[in-house]
Amino acid sequence: MKLSERSLFCLPFFAIFVIVLLTLCTFEVGAQLEPLNIPNIPAEGQNYSNLTDHSMDLDLTTLFNDVDQSVVQISENSASSLGSRQGSGFVYDNLGHIVTNYHVVGNPQETNLNERVFHITFLDGITYIGRVIGADLYSELAVMTVENITRDSLMPLPLGNSSQLKIGQPVVAVGNPFGLSGSMTEGIVSGLGRILPSSVLQGDLLLRQEDTPSFLIPNIIQTDAVINPGNSGGPLLTTGGEVIGMNTAILSNTGVYAGIGSAIPSDIIKKVVPELISTGIYRHPYIGIAGVNMSPEISDEMGLNGSRGFLVTEVTSGSPAERSGIRGGGALTDINGRQIELGGDVIVAVDNVSVRKIEDLLSYLQSERSIGETVMLSVIRDGKNQQIGMTLAARPTQQQQEIEQRQQERPTLGINSINMTEQIAARMNLTQMQQQPLIDDQDGERGGVLVVDVFADGPAEEAGIRGGFIVADINRTLIEIGGDVIVRIDDTMIPNVDALNKFIDNKNIGDTIQVTVVRNSQPIIIPVIVGSTSELGTLQPGNGSNFSTQPIDRSDDFFSELYDRCIETFGPSVCNPLFRR
Repeated sequence: MKLSERSLFCLPFFAIFVIVLLTLCTFEVGAQLEPLNIPNIPAEGQNYSNLTDHSMDLDLTTLFNDVDQSVVQISENSASSLGSRQGSGFVYDNLGHIVTNYHVVGNPQETNLNERVFHITFLDGITYIGRVIGADLYSELAVMTVENITRDSLMPLPLGNSSQLKIGQPVVAVGNPFGLSGSMTEGIVSGLGRILPSSVLQGDLLLRQEDTPSFLIPNIIQTDAVINPGNSGGPLLTTGGEVIGMNTAILSNTGVYAGIGSAIPSDIIKKVVPELISTGIYRHPYIGIAGVNMSPEISDEMGLNGSRGFLVTEVTSGSPAERSGIRGGGALTDINGRQIELGGDVIVAVDNVSVRKIEDLLSYLQSERSIGETVMLSVIRDGKNQQIGMTLAARPTQQQQEIEQRQQERPTLGINSINMTEQIAARMNLTQMQQQPLIDDQDGERGGVLVVDVFADGPAEEAGIRGGFIVADINRTLIEIGGDVIVRIDDTMIPNVDALNKFIDNKNIGDTIQVTVVRNSQPIIIPVIVGSTSELGTLQPGNGSNFSTQPIDRSDDFFSELYDRCIETFGPSVCNPLFRR
């Protein structure tokens, strides 16, 4: 099926977690990945290290003394609903740039980050004014500048190569948990190659549902170093003093440390931060799919051998995946209590790099590829291997997604309908008296709108409006009749579908309207709350079909989905004439 409501990269099945990304957090533990080497050139005033020489490892006291003036506390007293903000950051270069987490300085709804004023406090207690010059929600990174500070007062921390980390390697977290400045804890690298959802944040705590979409940050470092709210944006260091990650999240049921912390790897910092400094934004490569990792149960249902790969269940409209012909699922199947759409492409490799799970695909695209480059996907389609080339595009910004979503959030009743005709009225045994409300005042012909389909959980379905249930041949066109006939809404006569659409288009989502329908030859009035097209479910089983005798606008996502479902069920020979294609 097509996913037209919003653009997203993938939609895994996350358990419900209380999230604390240090001001908050949560993540799903993914499979460990082989590290990927990323060549980077240090920015002016910045040093990169390769972590290969451990002869310079420092004792913890010496290490803290070497880095304490490079770690800062970031705070803001805000009048917003989120209240005061507080987190950590560290000196990136001697040009006055501080790096921190996105959620320390903003949330996705804010568009004026560069206008806000923050306090940046060093361990010696001196506070400076700081402003955001670049931020990227999808990597959870932000860059600030410190005002009125001399360059020789800044001591940047060197960035190490996180791709060379090993599980069990000792690490140190420095930051300001609960506002306690200059705090340091130690631990080890507990895991590599995890994924972390970059989510819409609502304060310190967040309940994340299975179907909440997000962008996934790859190659996350898992650590057992104690980190708590306020540590966000602070460095995760090797015992040699190199930054190999940025403390970002903890998995917790209580909002405080519970043994599992996560850090954004330094390789992502090295790739994203220079772009944030120079342009204020970072454009991520994007293909536009959603799906689920393969499992033995899914593989058995699809008749495949093995359980590696990523099953595509949905393809975002207008995305590189759609343009290249990637297929989503079409057969809704119960897999261990989950409804999963099977039948889509299974991605098993990208540019000959094996894809075992979504983490592998994400990591490769983020680390090795850029916008405009072409990748070759190896997929299994209908049991056969196939190669599909695809040109990567830029992931839509949060603002673009919000605009697209608002454009798609049109008022709707959640029905598929056709114009009433003399022939339909006769087949429904409407008498002359009962047909009287259906008269079109303009030309005297029979009028009204026959409800053919009702969408599950839509406004009409919740109000009790009924769709057709008897298939009839009307002038060699199969139509499901027997549903309600809409003849009036409020004080406005509804002679045809165009009049219905015009009336609904002029209403607001959430308005209550009085819909007069003819049911079982009797007029009745049904209150309906106008809904949004972006919230429509699927066609109600047994309560309609995809048939229509009216011309359909192919650019309308609503009818495009109806057409797609018709094709899946009946094939083009039946559906093309019905949808005028």
